[in-house]
Amino acid sequence: MEMFDWVGLLLKAAYYYGQIIGLCNFKIDWQRGRVVAAQRSIIFAIAINVLICMVVLLQISKKFNLDSYFSKVNQLHQYVIIVMVSLRMASGVSTILNRWHQRAQLMRMAECVFRLFLKKPQVKQMSRWAILVKLSVAVVSDFLQMAISIDSVGRLGSKQFVGMALEFWMSAIINMALSQYYLIILFVRAYYHLLKTELRQVIHESQMLSETYPRRGAFMTKCCFLADRIDNIAKLQNELQSIVAQLNQMFDLQGMMVYVGYYIFFISTNYITYSLAKNGIEQLHLTVRAVALGFSWCFFYYMDAILNLFVILNLLDDHKELERILEDRTLFTSALDVRLEQSFESIQLQLIRNPFKFEVLDIFTITRSSSAAMMGSIITHSIFLIQYDMEYF
Repeated sequence: MEMFDWVGLLLKAAYYYGQIIGLCNFKIDWQRGRVVAAQRSIIFAIAINVLICMVVLLQISKKFNLDSYFSKVNQLHQYVIIVMVSLRMASGVSTILNRWHQRAQLMRMAECVFRLFLKKPQVKQMSRWAILVKLSVAVVSDFLQMAISIDSVGRLGSKQFVGMALEFWMSAIINMALSQYYLIILFVRAYYHLLKTELRQVIHESQMLSETYPRRGAFMTKCCFLADRIDNIAKLQNELQSIVAQLNQMFDLQGMMVYVGYYIFFISTNYITYSLAKNGIEQLHLTVRAVALGFSWCFFYYMDAILNLFVILNLLDDHKELERILEDRTLFTSALDVRLEQSFESIQLQLIRNPFKFEVLDIFTITRSSSAAMMGSIITHSIFLIQYDMEYF
């Protein structure tokens, strides 16, 4: 009896949700594993994107109203909120525009991912729980954002409906784009696990072969077979690294805006939490429900940010582990066939020549140390902002 493919259903649901909100502008043929430029998908995406741009222009033409957030704020609150909302709007619009600008590249990359996916369908099962957690967090985050918008409209009136709906829409687009990025990196990481397993097997067999007396015919045949496996590993690793490089290149501007958004949002959340403790809910004209919804959304927003960060850091660790596994070839007791030795040297040179890096607009590299430095900077600037409030407000 065939098991129910709930992972595939989740991925399809995420794809169709991306189409509904106007993020996906091409069609995926799930039966054949092909990416096609269907006219219906293009027209629908154009209609949704034009509607979004019209609403954004409508909101820009209006006077910005901070009642969407607080009914009573000081000037520092205004600056913080305006920066947060403006950055979110800019990130959403730039994501939409970039999808059209990079559409051909995205389609080619999606085609490549599907081809590798069909080649090793077990990667879907290997990643099933990570997919479930990521999409669950994204869905809960979107629902909480919707609940916050509805609650704000209920408290402040229907005049704020368009603005809050637009903010939810932008949040949904950004969350979906990040989810797609996460899923591709997760797919590459699952493939890396297969590569590591295959490489360990080849090195173990090569080590056993080096300890036996090299009978000419069988020894040469076995060495050639292992060399072919090493060459296939090197080819696949290069293809996976190329996918990640293309993905980072296509998401470079969005990646920068997302990281800046995380940075500013974390600082703003710390400051607003201090403001609530200092002034109280009543003075800011908020309700307990509004605060509970806000902090709940912040929790899932933080969780989503952590998931996005650690899938990158874990992939970097997998790449380093692949390099460490190759170092075991120095334990061979005797020389192997020349072609097998050349295959080992070739993949080692490939990894050295093309280091695996995640860069944001070539400005900074994502590593554990840079992430820790970013957290330290967030804490420092949060303290500066709170001290400024304590002194002047």
